[in-house]
Amino acid sequence: MKLVIFGASGGTGQHLVQQALAQGHTVTAFARRPESIMAAPSPGLTVVQGDVHNAAAVSAVIAGNDAVLSGLGARNLGRSDVLAVGVGNILAGMAAHGVRRMIVLGASGASADAAQHQGAGTRLLLKFISATILREPFRSQREQEGLLEASATDYTIVRPPRLLNGPFTGHYRVQEDGLPPGGVAINRADVADFMLRQLGDTAWIRKGPYVAK
Repeated sequence: MKLVIFGASGGTGQHLVQQALAQGHTVTAFARRPESIMAAPSPGLTVVQGDVHNAAAVSAVIAGNDAVLSGLGARNLGRSDVLAVGVGNILAGMAAHGVRRMIVLGASGASADAAQHQGAGTRLLLKFISATILREPFRSQREQEGLLEASATDYTIVRPPRLLNGPFTGHYRVQEDGLPPGGVAINRADVADFMLRQLGDTAWIRKGPYVAK
């Protein structure tokens, strides 16, 4: 497939690029810092430097692709419009070019149901950090989800808990109504694997599955 990946220079985005290429996809990687994506040119990869705030650039890079993947996220713990503006521009570009499939990186903590299968201590901790430290990033995630739900796009929102930089394992659990019991972390490489698997799976279209170790 021909894929465009936004947020390609981020932690999860880099795994998306590497794994997509390894699977034989043709990849256009859109990033503010393209130098961090690949140390050397790779067959099947086109790197485009750009900003998701630029609607024209976003629309142009979507043209001719089969699906869109997004590893976008807030760059810090403060208020950010990266998701609200960026995802809005992506959705507009998809509509303009007739691209329907979109798989995005979300965050489990943005949902009130995320911890319902966890122990009391984990539920209290998540409630605390959702209201304090991660209040703004989770607010941004909810804005992203609102935009997707209001669109006609065949989206999937992948909702992981704490992201780790460990190696790919291929071992993770998926649940529809909250994080799997005891699922408080997952490696970014495994999240990327699940996101790419959605290209050939219709089970989670217009849904937000939770993934965790």
